[in-house]
Amino acid sequence: MMHPRNTIKRIKNIKHTLGVSFVCILFSFLSVNAQIEPTVKAKIDTTKIRLGEEIKYTVTVEADQLATVIFPKGQTFSPLEMIESYKVDTSFAEAKMTLIKKYGLTQFDSGSYKIPRQRILIGDRTIQTDSFQVEVANVVLDTVNQGLYDIKPAIELPTDYSKFWKYLLWIVPILLAIALFLYWLLRRHKKRVEAEKYIPPFEQALASLEALDKTDFIASAKYKEYYSTLTDTVRRYYDQKVYDRALESTTDELIERLELEKDSGHIDFNPETIQQLKDIFKRADLVKFARINPPVGKAEADRFAIEQIVKETKEVLPEPTVEELMKDQDYREALERKRTRKLWLTGIAGVIGILLIALIAGIAIKGYDEVKDFVLGNQTRELAEGNWITSEYGFPSMVISTPKALERKEVPLPDRMKGKVEATIFSWETTPPAIAVAVTQISMPQGTEINIEEIITSQIAKLEKRGFTPDIVKQEEYKTPNGAEGVKTFGTGKFVIDKEKNIIINGEYALLSFTAENIIQQVLITWNEEDPYTGEIAERIIKSVELQKAETE
Repeated sequence: MMHPRNTIKRIKNIKHTLGVSFVCILFSFLSVNAQIEPTVKAKIDTTKIRLGEEIKYTVTVEADQLATVIFPKGQTFSPLEMIESYKVDTSFAEAKMTLIKKYGLTQFDSGSYKIPRQRILIGDRTIQTDSFQVEVANVVLDTVNQGLYDIKPAIELPTDYSKFWKYLLWIVPILLAIALFLYWLLRRHKKRVEAEKYIPPFEQALASLEALDKTDFIASAKYKEYYSTLTDTVRRYYDQKVYDRALESTTDELIERLELEKDSGHIDFNPETIQQLKDIFKRADLVKFARINPPVGKAEADRFAIEQIVKETKEVLPEPTVEELMKDQDYREALERKRTRKLWLTGIAGVIGILLIALIAGIAIKGYDEVKDFVLGNQTRELAEGNWITSEYGFPSMVISTPKALERKEVPLPDRMKGKVEATIFSWETTPPAIAVAVTQISMPQGTEINIEEIITSQIAKLEKRGFTPDIVKQEEYKTPNGAEGVKTFGTGKFVIDKEKNIIINGEYALLSFTAENIIQQVLITWNEEDPYTGEIAERIIKSVELQKAETE
């Protein structure tokens, strides 16, 4: 029989064991309850809207406060368009966390649309929301009470003058140099015209004699110069009015011609006048060739005699006929045309000379390529150094910077794929071909398995159909500046620009491929390898590509 003390001791041990077990069970129960089961609820504020009106889409998540929750971001509500993503409203109650995320959705085409299920990531679990059916109705136009207005015209963007000053640094000095040259040329021409203004032969002869009187030839005993001017004056007058070879004739030949004119009755010369002219010419020959100075006072007398001979000759000359007057007019007009032609040729030659000097100076200072691009223009350089456009294309949104905005183009699909696959291409290329950019987005049916290698191979095959022959094909993993991961396929090849003319250029290409669930996104860039600026453009475009990431709370 057990001793009473031992019985009491055993009962205490049993109570202790039961107490420990109860505490363990209690802690286990509390531990299980501490891991709150996450819940996701979604709702919309209306199922009927008009074109462009907003639908508030609300997602409420209840989860453990230590859980990581990722909401969808971007155009995942297709066919509706997300126009606003509101900030997440967060609240806490003990160990539970409540997150409320709202989206603004709309649609600009009437019809019945289904908002697809949205995926919410909570820790390592994915929970889908319910789908919703909405109706989009047309806006009823009130054409009675509301006036109709014409479509507003397109607004022209202001011209970019940021680089205009660089052109002025070259153009202004050149234009100033040309203006100064032309001013000098026109002024010189005007002076020459005034100096060479037509004066009748008789007035020219008297003016020449008066100019001879103002010289110091006699005072300084320069008789040779004196008699040369004196005889040339009368010879020039006779050359224009009597005998057209008087300037190149000898004294005897000229006197013989004058006597012949007298004997023929064409000009009624006085024999004494002819003899007097012969004596003056003989004396002039002695002075010029034999260096015999005339007697004192004889030079002045000969000058007076020449003036009288010119005047007498004018009196005995027959009146000019109409034909002679016309011939004289033609001569003056021909002389004026010659002067004008000479002025134009000198001006053109001078301007070309200034431009050549500026061209040579520019090449020496800036280099040949800089001057060539400035004079002839360089399309790709202007694109590389101009203002670029950063835009979002498709949904989920892809952000990309390009020299010009990409243009949306419809993609024809086979009948069996219509309604199941959506494909959109946004593209732009230069003319003539130098660089081309294309952004392609394809939406596949839910659950479709996407093979990225097959997609890349298909895209390269399409390039080959367009006249591209790849020489090198490389492939590597690629990550955008905002962390989106994809595949970069790149290399070199030959592009057929004109098959008929057999125009082929060496080119490069780069293909960026991204996949997300049932969405395929690609950026294809092709460019002329021989143009350095197209390579800069391509590199800048590639570095600008970004894909929207999911938002983490």
